[in-house]
Amino acid sequence: MDGQDERKNIIYNIELMSWIGDQYKNLKARNYYFPTSQQSNDIIRSTGGSKDPKKNLAHFIAPIQFQRLRQDIRTWREAISEAENAYFPHRVKMQRLFQDTIVNGHVRAAMTKRKNLTLLRDFELVDQKGKEYPELKLLFKNNTDTSGVVEQTSSWFDSYVNYVLDAAAFGYSLISLGDIINNSFPLLSLIKRWNVSPDRMTVSAFVYALTGERWDDPDKKDWHIYVSTPTDVGSSPCGYGYLYTIAPYEILLRNNLGYNADFNEVFNQPYRIGKSSKTEERERKIFFDDLRTMGQMPAILLDVGDEIDFKESKNVGSSFQSYSNFELRLMRLINKIVLGHADAMDSIPGNLGSQQGDEKSPISQALDQVQTVDGKLVESSINSQLIPRMRKLGFKIPLNIHFEYKNDSEKMEQREKEDENNLKTVQVAVQMMSAGIGTMDKDYFTERTGIPITELPPPVSTQNSPTEPVDKEKVITKNNPNNTIKK
Repeated sequence: MDGQDERKNIIYNIELMSWIGDQYKNLKARNYYFPTSQQSNDIIRSTGGSKDPKKNLAHFIAPIQFQRLRQDIRTWREAISEAENAYFPHRVKMQRLFQDTIVNGHVRAAMTKRKNLTLLRDFELVDQKGKEYPELKLLFKNNTDTSGVVEQTSSWFDSYVNYVLDAAAFGYSLISLGDIINNSFPLLSLIKRWNVSPDRMTVSAFVYALTGERWDDPDKKDWHIYVSTPTDVGSSPCGYGYLYTIAPYEILLRNNLGYNADFNEVFNQPYRIGKSSKTEERERKIFFDDLRTMGQMPAILLDVGDEIDFKESKNVGSSFQSYSNFELRLMRLINKIVLGHADAMDSIPGNLGSQQGDEKSPISQALDQVQTVDGKLVESSINSQLIPRMRKLGFKIPLNIHFEYKNDSEKMEQREKEDENNLKTVQVAVQMMSAGIGTMDKDYFTERTGIPITELPPPVSTQNSPTEPVDKEKVITKNNPNNTIKK
C-alpha cells in the first residue's frame, strides 16, 4: 500500500468514525443501550449475564444486529489486512469470518473433540507439596442456584473452561464473571468478540468504534477475565486463533460441497422430457407445470398425444470422484490444524496406527500434545486470573493453593521410564561384580537412580565358633534314617 492509498484509508476511517459517532448520539438520545433502561436489561437477561454494568461490560454494547456476510478467499485476506492496519486495527471482519467458519459441520466436530480432551479431564486443588484439598474442589463444581435467577444446565466452571479454550480458536475471549450466588458464578457470560478490541483493551458500543469501556478499570477489573493467545507476527497484542488458519480450507470445503450438489442435480438426477400436441399457451403451461412438479404429484393426467420420457445421464465418467477426493483432503488439513493429525477424527479406537512396542500411535501422541497445550492454557488462566479474583471477592482459597489437571497416565508413563532406566543401571552394577571389576559406588548409584541404599549387615563369621566333637563312629546316610551306629 503506497502513501496515497494509506491517506485514503485514513480519511475513510475518519468518515466512518464520524458516522458512527452520529449514530451513537442518536441512540444515546433515545436511551437505547443505557444499563438503566428496561430494554437493555431485557436484552442482557435474554443473552445471559449480570445486570450490573461494572460486572458485565455487555451493557455498554448497543443492541445492533451483527451482520453476517458471504465469505470467500478475498474476505479472508481483507480480515487480516484490517487486523494489521497500522492506525485503526480492528477484528470485526475476522470475527465475522469466524462465525461462518464454525457453522461447518466438520469444523464444529473437530473443535468439539479438541475441547472435550480438556473438558472431560479431572482436576485438583493442591499445595506446593502436591497435597490435595477436596473441599476446595467443591467451589469449582457448585452448580446449585436456589435464587431462581438462572436455570443452569452445566457448571459455571465448565462454561469458564469452554470460553478459555475458545480463545485458542478465536484469538481471545473476554469473560464476565457476573454476580456471586451461593459461592458460584451462575451468570458467567462471554462478551461479544466483535465489540472487543484487543489492541485498545476496550469494549465498544459499536463495531469499528475507537473508544469504549476498558475492562482493566479498577471498578470492572475484578469481574472480567481477558484470555489472549500469543501473536505469531508481532503486529498485535494477541494472536488470530487457529480458526483463521483453517478458514480458507473451510471456504473451499463449503464451495466444493455446493459444486458437488450442482453436479448431482445436473448429471445424476434424471430429467423429464414432455411431448404434447397442445397448441394453446394455457394448456401448454399447465402441461409444463405438471411435468415440472410431477415429483410432488402421485399421478399425472395426459391427453391423447402427450408423452413423457425420462432421460438419465450416461458415461459421466469418474469426474464425480474429484469432489469426494478434494473434500477428503480439505478435511484432513483441518484435522491437522485443530487436532494435530490428519486421521484424528475418523480413525477407529484401538487401531490408531502402527504400534512400536509400548509406544503410543502417532494419533494418540498428537492428541496428547493438543491436550497438554490446552491444559496449560486453562491452568495458566485459572491460577493467574480466576483464583486471585476469587480470593479478592471473598472466596476462602489459601495463597499456597493452585489448580492443576490430573494426569495419571503421564505419571505412570514417567514412572515406567524411570524404572526401566534404573533396571539398566542395576544390570551394569551386576555385570561389574560378575566380571571382577569392582562394585558400583553407592553415592553414584543413588545419584543415577534416586534410590537410597541401606548397607547390609556384615555376615556372621563361623571360624572361631565352638563346635561339638564329632563321633566318627556315627554315620548318617540316606539308608540310615534312625541314626543307628554301625559296628
